[in-house]
Amino acid sequence: MDGPGLSRRELRILVEIEDELRTDDRLDRAMRTMRRRPGRLLDRALGVAARVPVAVLSVLPALSAGLLLVGADAHSATVPAVFALVWAPTLLLSATRLIARRRGLRP
Repeated sequence: MDGPGLSRRELRILVEIEDELRTDDRLDRAMRTMRRRPGRLLDRALGVAARVPVAVLSVLPALSAGLLLVGADAHSATVPAVFALVWAPTLLLSATRLIARRRGLRP
């Protein structure tokens, strides 16, 4: 701790507060069993997906469609691979944004 220590009065008050907290069984149980709820992590991920700009979600499907048209005419495996790399995030972001909107997590 930086700076001067606690005075006697502050130490006494601190001890009283700690004694009161030790007698609170509900708080004690909550502190012992404190875990990260899985729903919070999902809500956080959905919140991040909900903040993806609309421009990104507009460009990705257009890029996917263009790559699909080029891939249909190309005789190389590169174009369908790039299409898959663009299409998967497009689908994922669109779905998570829709779920976030339905759960009310849209900013």
